[in-house]
Amino acid sequence: MNRLVLASLAASLILLACPKTTGGPNLGGSDDEKMDSLSAQLEEYRTKSNTECGETCELKTRVCKLSDTACEIAGRNADRAEYQQRCVTSQEECARFNESCSTCKK
Repeated sequence: MNRLVLASLAASLILLACPKTTGGPNLGGSDDEKMDSLSAQLEEYRTKSNTECGETCELKTRVCKLSDTACEIAGRNADRAEYQQRCVTSQEECARFNESCSTCKK
């Protein structure tokens, strides 16, 4: 019994000591909660209009990071069609912001 407890504690410490970083936004919760949060943030950025060049290019960076995270989650859940669609939609938003930024007169 003691060996099982010790092995369990050791495994827990190893998992806690080496967190995996993805480089994307720090979102907690289940993949459903993360995807909902990403979608809400993308919608907020999508509705911004008449932004100046600097803000448009800053939003491009944020939108594309959110897109990367959405597609990472979709990759972990390949059987979830709604996740795949959210990945595609987020990539389209990233492309739209990229185009807006690149055509912006600075």
